[in-house]
Amino acid sequence: MSSALSKLTEDLAGSYYPLTGMDEKVRQQLVDDHFLFVSGDRNLTVAGMERDWPEGRGIFHNAAKTFLLWVNEEDQMRIISMEKGGDVKGVFARLARGIKAVGDSVKAES
Repeated sequence: MSSALSKLTEDLAGSYYPLTGMDEKVRQQLVDDHFLFVSGDRNLTVAGMERDWPEGRGIFHNAAKTFLLWVNEEDQMRIISMEKGGDVKGVFARLARGIKAVGDSVKAES
């Protein structure tokens, strides 16, 4: 996934952060941004999602933090498009472009 995500361009371009070997400052910033789990969450523990399983897990976000992709966090993959304000059409357009771009990039890797 990290290779496929590295090929995204324009406003979708960003960085992938694997949980394995993640710097603590980066992890804390992603938690503060509400992009990663907060360790010790009782609800996640009860659901079996708080276990230490960093391999194959990570998060990607674009530079503006308006396009995100979680890998193996709660789902196998979760793609999110968001922004403040009322531009629902713009958010949906970015989501549709992002889904297509990720799909095309993953297919090209296969």
